[in-house]
Amino acid sequence: MARDTVRPIAVKVLNKLLLQQGSLSSLLDKYNQQETAEKKALAQALCYGLCRQYEQLVFIADSFLDKPLRKKDLDVYCLLLVGIYQLFFMRMPDYAVINECVAACAHLKKLWAKKLVNAVLRSVQRETNNLKTQIDANISLKFSHPAWLIDQLQQDWPEYFLEVLEANNFQAPMTLRVNLNKTSLPDYQQQLADVSVSGKAGTLVNTSFLLDEAIAIENLPGFQEGLVSVQDEASQLAASLLDPQSGDSILDACAAPGGKTCAILERAPGVTLFAVDNDALRITRVEENLLRINASAKLIVNDIIQQAKVWQHSGQRFDRILLDVPCSGTGVIRRHPDIKLLRSPEDISRLTLLQADILKGVWPLLNKGGVMLYSTCSVLKAENADQLVHFLAQTGDAQELGLPATWGLPCAVGRQLFPVQASHDGFYYALLQKC
Repeated sequence: MARDTVRPIAVKVLNKLLLQQGSLSSLLDKYNQQETAEKKALAQALCYGLCRQYEQLVFIADSFLDKPLRKKDLDVYCLLLVGIYQLFFMRMPDYAVINECVAACAHLKKLWAKKLVNAVLRSVQRETNNLKTQIDANISLKFSHPAWLIDQLQQDWPEYFLEVLEANNFQAPMTLRVNLNKTSLPDYQQQLADVSVSGKAGTLVNTSFLLDEAIAIENLPGFQEGLVSVQDEASQLAASLLDPQSGDSILDACAAPGGKTCAILERAPGVTLFAVDNDALRITRVEENLLRINASAKLIVNDIIQQAKVWQHSGQRFDRILLDVPCSGTGVIRRHPDIKLLRSPEDISRLTLLQADILKGVWPLLNKGGVMLYSTCSVLKAENADQLVHFLAQTGDAQELGLPATWGLPCAVGRQLFPVQASHDGFYYALLQKC
């Protein structure tokens, strides 16, 4: 019998996530390195599923545990969650799931847990219908989101929050940004068709193409030559809304991993662009993306607030600034379902303060008459419209420019996009001008 490596990977990843010791993508990269492509895909599907359905899984597990497990047995708890997920959401025979999870206790070097795992999973198997009834009656369990986030979404968007919750639990499509300097969208669509890859053009920007099924990037025609990049359609809006013009001096203030940086340079190759990020490894990713599309920018590794102080002193100014600030990521939960596990209300408070500091620090770098595009991949008003309302009230030389758009919802300032199944992520944009 082939050795089971997928389940142990899932246990390790979930264990680390619950200890706040990494993100889903970074942990999968760490534990998945030696696996075959097939097992990597299985491990990713299992880990993403565990995060998407985490609230349900915890409810089910805790329903059959007489008392919480000890902290040192968190791995056993994670194994239970893996087993419950497989019973509820994967096409595997129940007996195989139970037997293999019991056997996995030996790999954890916790033989005592065999009896416990067997008892809990068999109870879950017997009570499946009753559990589903209880889950459907509780909104937090039905949509498998933390209660604090549901409460905040309902407060912010009472007419739309259920749509957001539902969309968050669907897998996001693989979306491409076609480099119109090197090809046209119809021509690239034909190149995809030639290798039996199908999809459809996006509706928000003329560079986007959504694939019917995700494929490995190395199988995308012309990827290494810079004909195409992977970027969500809502994220692609940044370049068109910023509307860079040849000769402009542009700041991409929080640039990594560089999708928006590259999109700006593809749209207006004649600009001078400065890309700043505080993470040297992530700046390396920006550099790699620039090399692939044969574009250049001035890359700077520094905290943007500190870099802004340097530039204020030196007199460096910009015609356009893209301020894609650090945020909760609540608009991209379907791509990063670990956000459900990793975020807390305290994070929102911390992030809104950081966003305000960045806005205040970067605004002086904008030339008079220049424009700043503020963006987040959040759907929370505190990080978006509320943030901008406060900034405009405190900043005498700032005014809002209406976005030339009909997409999304108009807000007190800017516009909000929600995640849409088989379409774009949740994003917020607002355009400001220095007067």
